[in-house]
Amino acid sequence: MMDECTHTDTSGAPTAFPASGQCHRSRASSGTRRPASSSCAGGGKPTCGACGEVARSWYDRKTRRVRDLPCGDTRVYLAVEIRRVECKTCGKVKQKAVDWLADNPFYTKRFAFFVGRRCRSMTIKDVAEETRLNWKTIKAFDAQYMHEQLRREGTPVPKVIGIDEISIRKGHTYRIVGVRLGTTTADLVLDTDRSEASVDKFDQWLGSTKSKRIRLAVMDMWKPFRASTLKAEHAPHAAILFDKFHVLRHLGAALDTVRKTE
Repeated sequence: MMDECTHTDTSGAPTAFPASGQCHRSRASSGTRRPASSSCAGGGKPTCGACGEVARSWYDRKTRRVRDLPCGDTRVYLAVEIRRVECKTCGKVKQKAVDWLADNPFYTKRFAFFVGRRCRSMTIKDVAEETRLNWKTIKAFDAQYMHEQLRREGTPVPKVIGIDEISIRKGHTYRIVGVRLGTTTADLVLDTDRSEASVDKFDQWLGSTKSKRIRLAVMDMWKPFRASTLKAEHAPHAAILFDKFHVLRHLGAALDTVRKTE
């Protein structure tokens, strides 16, 4: 009998898997297709995964195989009992939330972070060959890992920022990037366009108090960037520094106009 299965995740504090029932392990050699497995029966109160309301009993239960951190070159799976609750508040049958599962419920969160750490120093193709995962799954784990890193770091308090856009595909499809100058961190990548309303989201994410501490904003001469930054609720006292490339382009255009008039 075991009360909990504990493993120390290298990305943070020790991770504990609560288990109210028995826990057994069976291993297979690395040459076979059958991986090492761990089976744990979950416990806890019957709570709704949507609203968190506690119900009187479970609606149904099933066992799901969840992939966990590997042991050497051997894959490890957990046989987890997943329970559903008939919630009177929501009026629907909802699955009980399991906080140590990834966004993809067939993998543990620490395995998703393991894949995300691999993506920091390896290509997606190399990670796919190592983990035998689909590239879409790897990109989703990488995004979940990066969101977790941003959550742990917290909202920054920048004094000097840079705002620019990047092109993600042909056809003038852009995304806005906000960066704290002096670091290599892209604090926010907006997945919409480069309009003034989209730039407002960067200051809204920082908050009014932190936005007003900005003293210098570096950007190109795109008007929505400047208009959003100098709003009263954002950074009205910030100095604007234009990219010299755009300044020289306008200067060159003005010189051409003068030459043509002469």
